[in-house]
Amino acid sequence: MKWLAWVVGFSLLASLLWAGADASGDWALPNFAQRLDLEVTNPGQNPVRTLVTLPVVATRRIAPGFPGTLAIVIEVNPPGSGFPATVIPSQADDLDGDGEPDEFEFPIALGPGESREVEIYYSTTLSGAITYPKEAHASHAYGYNRQTATLESALIGYRTYGGFLLDVQARRAGHVGLYNDLVGYLAAHKNFAVGKDIFHVGDTLGLGGLFLKRDGKIYRPPFNMPDYAHKPSAEEVPHYRVVADGPIRAIVEARMERWTLGEDEVELRARYSIDAGEGFVRCNFVVLPRRMATGHAYVVGTGIRDLPDEKLDNAPGRLDLAGQQSAGLGPLGIAIYYDPTQAHPAGNVETPEGGNRVVVFNQALQPGQAVSGSYAAAAAWSHTGIAAPSRYLALEQSQAEARVEVSNERLEKTPQPQRINGEAY
Repeated sequence: MKWLAWVVGFSLLASLLWAGADASGDWALPNFAQRLDLEVTNPGQNPVRTLVTLPVVATRRIAPGFPGTLAIVIEVNPPGSGFPATVIPSQADDLDGDGEPDEFEFPIALGPGESREVEIYYSTTLSGAITYPKEAHASHAYGYNRQTATLESALIGYRTYGGFLLDVQARRAGHVGLYNDLVGYLAAHKNFAVGKDIFHVGDTLGLGGLFLKRDGKIYRPPFNMPDYAHKPSAEEVPHYRVVADGPIRAIVEARMERWTLGEDEVELRARYSIDAGEGFVRCNFVVLPRRMATGHAYVVGTGIRDLPDEKLDNAPGRLDLAGQQSAGLGPLGIAIYYDPTQAHPAGNVETPEGGNRVVVFNQALQPGQAVSGSYAAAAAWSHTGIAAPSRYLALEQSQAEARVEVSNERLEKTPQPQRINGEAY
């Protein structure tokens, strides 16, 4: 009996020691020395499907060196699932171009109030490319026009060629894919299922165009001169940089180092992004006063152009209208989603080719005072298979506003360091 008690006691001690060495469960990737564990929660009452974005600087306070030279994300499945865990795609983004990642993201789908455990294995010694299916794309070219930036998910494409606004490249029903680069070489007057320019921007704010206003006068950023026009470019035009080319988020930066407004001069920057599976573009912008006369103050706003025979379906946080620019194209809808605590509707702004529904940001641009803000812009086309574009855009608002909470972040170390340099089994 003493022998049995000793065996039981030793087994219990061994199990406690093992639990202490690997309290978080199985170590799925033996070649990795460290792992960031976290919990992701949907605090809302609706299902969410979004990307979780981790700020690298803050995350490194818990997990030094994160995300290292190689990172792999595993989502822990609930009991009873066919597999204990699922590998999910991820990417790291260098937003400022200094060679260091600033954000790390991965997708998550959660029901109302649901929480999931996520494990991010990362290494500062391993390196190599992990290939995930590409679901978002950005480029700094459009056919023969290199003064254009495009970004897209498989659902829809957008492009900008100045004006700090968006144009739309839609796909016909049943033809999802990353086609923006291809569409740039297709004859615009012919119909192709893989993409069509369904939106006439004209001399307006287009979709999500930024503007400044002072003493009743509207100022809009200039357009670029297309390469194929074989004409010199103006000195003050937007310049573009592809920040991230997928696989799950595409990001483009637009920048004007100098924008002259009479005797004033400002700098304008905007970062546009689209996520895998999404139909809208997020925009984060900042306007900085470089030289501004005392007493001058500008309203900063964004808007969408009016459509013929349009129907409005606005709601708090959303400007939404549907109409038909030409009989051959069919109904389309355009929308802006904004934070009501940051901006508010401000009626109409007239431009040479029509009116525009606008929102303006609460903060004014003035000497020594920059203005920053964010919003999202979306378009929907009936021939994509969307029977009611306006209803679709209203539903997209909840997706654009989807948020998840990250908690219980902790760093774990491998319980078997001898396996780091061995075969992964």
